[in-house]
Amino acid sequence: MSEEQSLQRLQAALEELKSINRVVDRVCRARETNHIMSIIIDELIALTGAGQGVINLLKPQENDTMTTVIRGSQTTPEEIPYKVGSMIAGWVLKNNRILKVDDLDNDDRFRGLSSENGRFKSIFCCPMVVRGETIGLTSLVRDANHGPFSDDQCRLAGIIVSQSAHILRNVLLMSELARKNELLELSQRKLHEENVRLKAELDITFAFENIIGKSQALKRVLTLASKVAANNSPLLITGATGTGKEVMARAIHYNSDRRRKPFVVKNCGIKTESLLEAELFGYVKGAFTGADKDKPGLFREADGGSIFLDEIGEAPSSTQVAILRVIETGEIRPVGSAKTEYVDVRVISATNRDLKEEIKKGTFREDLFYRLNTFTIELPPLSQRRDDIPLLVHHFLAKLRIKLGDENLSITARALEALGRYSWPGNIRQLENEVERAAVVSHNDGQIDINDLSPEIIGAAAVEQPAFRNKTGKLRDIVEEIERELINATLKENNGNILRSSTVLGLTRKGLKEKMARYEISAGKDESE
Repeated sequence: MSEEQSLQRLQAALEELKSINRVVDRVCRARETNHIMSIIIDELIALTGAGQGVINLLKPQENDTMTTVIRGSQTTPEEIPYKVGSMIAGWVLKNNRILKVDDLDNDDRFRGLSSENGRFKSIFCCPMVVRGETIGLTSLVRDANHGPFSDDQCRLAGIIVSQSAHILRNVLLMSELARKNELLELSQRKLHEENVRLKAELDITFAFENIIGKSQALKRVLTLASKVAANNSPLLITGATGTGKEVMARAIHYNSDRRRKPFVVKNCGIKTESLLEAELFGYVKGAFTGADKDKPGLFREADGGSIFLDEIGEAPSSTQVAILRVIETGEIRPVGSAKTEYVDVRVISATNRDLKEEIKKGTFREDLFYRLNTFTIELPPLSQRRDDIPLLVHHFLAKLRIKLGDENLSITARALEALGRYSWPGNIRQLENEVERAAVVSHNDGQIDINDLSPEIIGAAAVEQPAFRNKTGKLRDIVEEIERELINATLKENNGNILRSSTVLGLTRKGLKEKMARYEISAGKDESE
């Protein structure tokens, strides 16, 4: 090789390097995916004399889906026919190397493909590989008038595609990161809006006026509760099981200045003394077996808000001392720690016991009692709130319509009257459970009738009927009269259906028919029912 030829080759290599540097520099300056792909295609068309160029980006995990950018040298470019494009792309993806087609009409690798009258005669296709992953394909096309691509042109195009692919990949990653950041910010905004909405709903849900009832007994309680809500002093709520002590405690918290802070609930009826203290006051690592890390207690969790100590009368003596210290000084000491911490917590406690009797027995500290009952609210049993029973029943039905998906769920007047006569030893909790049970077992298209209620409630309602009171005479005659009237009432309630009536009365169908015959009672319907 002569010196002149060597200089020419060197000059050509320098020109190639300049071209590569120019293209890479332009690509590096771009920040948008389509802009980068347009630069790559424009430069390759200029350097190779191609008629048009195409970049297909593969979508992650969707290898058959591509994003395409087409550029032409002069006029509006024609899209490469689907069959030609798919077969060329398939070959390159399968072999993962550059493809050079000089004459598409006569290439044995692609028999059956047509260059469309020479418009797609010569093709160059290069995979865009980044760290072993193919992110796309770059294709150049020439028509029959311009001849095939030279080896030097394919080599230069391959270098530029390879270098540009890494830059394009980084921009794609940045675009995806930006998109995910936008989604994250949107999610955070929605979460904040939902949090604000839920807090507003809490304020509404636990407003005193939303506590169900209109009885005088409840009105007196709510009047006192609204007054003590604004005070930070300890509060003791007393009442039988199921009267709604926790509901009242929540209402007082969410109507106080502490409503934006936590409301924490803990039942003190835990027999293990150390476990209760660990939950209330927390513990340090190594305080006992299984304490592998520090854990803050419920008083720390409730800092700035309120803590509701249910069944306070069952708390062990040592725990009572610690609770008294928190009320008086705000001090807590985690189990196993020598360090004292301070919290600002309002203590709301509740019990169904007579704490004065517990003091006499020596099971409850007198000094803690006088600290807890700075204010005392006594919740009346449901038997003293009979006017509230219909309101409570309809409130529970509204919740059950959603829970059970039955918008037609209702209750008959007879069933509602029976519920109103019952004594409800389990109070509101028992009433709610009874309504839900009756709604589930109801046989009357979602309408709760008296026969759907529990036997003890039906029995209590029957005994309360005026027709069965103030009976005089021989016991046998009284029993027969009561039995006759009860059978008549049951048949009437069940529209004369003997089988259903016998089930309600706890009799067999045959036994009921025998009694009907003895008392000359007619069902008023076909006795086969």
